[in-house]
Amino acid sequence: MLEQKQDESAQKQPALVLPFSASSKDRTLSFTEEMEMAAIFIAAESDRKKGEGLILKKPAEELIFITRSCYPIWLVPWSDKTLVFDGLGVSTHTIQYEVLPDIKQFIDDVQGSAATRQAYSAALLDHLHYFEAMRSVEEKTVLGLVTSLTFLQDFQQFLKEGEESEDSEIKEVCMTPNIDESSISASLKELSDLKATLELEIRSLRDAMRLLNSTTKQHATAIREETREIQADLDKRIAEAKSASMEKIRVIQEKYDVRILKASQRSDKQLQELHQERVKLEKTLERAVGKIERCDTEIQDAKTRKDAMGERRWKDEKETWKREASTLRKSLEALDKQIEDAESQKKIEIANIRAEFDAQSEEAMKEVRELEATRESKTQLSRQEIKALDDSTSTILGQLDALTKKKRGSLEDLGKIGMKEQRRKTALAYVRFYLSCLRAEGKRKFRVYPPSIAGTMKTTTRLKGMLGMSKLGSLFPPRSKAIAIVLNQVTTLAERDPVFEKELYDAGVQTNILKTTESRERILKGLNDLRNEEWLSINEVQTLSGQLRA
Repeated sequence: MLEQKQDESAQKQPALVLPFSASSKDRTLSFTEEMEMAAIFIAAESDRKKGEGLILKKPAEELIFITRSCYPIWLVPWSDKTLVFDGLGVSTHTIQYEVLPDIKQFIDDVQGSAATRQAYSAALLDHLHYFEAMRSVEEKTVLGLVTSLTFLQDFQQFLKEGEESEDSEIKEVCMTPNIDESSISASLKELSDLKATLELEIRSLRDAMRLLNSTTKQHATAIREETREIQADLDKRIAEAKSASMEKIRVIQEKYDVRILKASQRSDKQLQELHQERVKLEKTLERAVGKIERCDTEIQDAKTRKDAMGERRWKDEKETWKREASTLRKSLEALDKQIEDAESQKKIEIANIRAEFDAQSEEAMKEVRELEATRESKTQLSRQEIKALDDSTSTILGQLDALTKKKRGSLEDLGKIGMKEQRRKTALAYVRFYLSCLRAEGKRKFRVYPPSIAGTMKTTTRLKGMLGMSKLGSLFPPRSKAIAIVLNQVTTLAERDPVFEKELYDAGVQTNILKTTESRERILKGLNDLRNEEWLSINEVQTLSGQLRA
């Protein structure tokens, strides 16, 4: 699982080796390999527990080794992207996708029933929830595939700093990929198959939608055409029936016009006689009133003459005419009542005749009304049939459209799993990193130090030092948290795989940069260089130097 590249040459083509450290844009001073080693030594010592605790004091951790290694990353061209595979295979990517019901079966059912509306409508109702009830979700897990968007963006930039190196030129201990090109090819085939399946499903869903739209439109057009033909036939029959009915109504109207005329003439004659009688009574009443007025005059004259006998006689005559006038008024009232009754009777009689006429006219129009009702009912049934087809089609189209959007989303997600740049061939990249091993009470613990950026001493950094805070966080921060997460999977694999842990430990002990005098001297030089840049104080350099020589 681990191999030292200067001793073997298994790789047929040069590997792309990525640097561990790089200087920030505002750093003008050179950041030497000695400074890099010193910075890692400082970090490892900082991580080492010194045996804290007053009551239950824990034993201090021992720094067993620090080694520089290389993490394998496969760069694999696929589609128009470059996929990134974690060479150790710790990373995985799980793809979830919906398994659709048999779309071909659905299309065959629709096409098989499309010839007749009844069969087509029944097929739509049978499949109304076909794409809702039968869906299931499956998963595909791709071993080693790294899909973190942040990682891909950071790693794509990082690759620009890589250099191709032959196996013999790589000095670090490189981890042998657990995932080889054959397993990657199998994963690519699965991804390609899934991509092809998604594309096929999208095409099939769109074909099903087009089929539904066209078939429903075809039947709706046929219904409208049939309705137009039926309406044209009924309009012709209605026109013919209406013509015949109007002739019947004309004959009926002539008969009833005669009846109305006779009834009117009879009523008018009776009313004329009553009115003539009333005129006579009114004139008689006027004469009686005139007589009464004359009597009043004669009575007054008699009084003037003091003719008692004459006054008496005119008073008696006045009373006679008053009785006559009263009788005449009562007769007039009775006659007015007769006139009113006669007029009312005339209206009722004529209204009854008209009602009979209307009834017979409506009977004559019966066939027309029935044909009109037939036309309206067939129009309504046609509208209802078209609406039922449209509603069923719309429901299924909504389900198909939702599935198509999901499938397109899955296809788009599949297109985001790699870097945008495309490579011509599969390549193996090695990411340099440092690894330390600490031991306490027989237990070993590994710590990964990912590629970092050498910073510059700024005012805020100096202020931290004045406040007693460490300035080293500003000196050598990791270049990418996402890349650091992937590299830290070394420790994850070591915890769950004892064989890998043993090989990792043995290789680290063998390549420990602390075990040779030359390496320690280089670290000491790096500490002094950091001191010269004011990253370390004199006391810190002395303490670290003592720990290095211990």
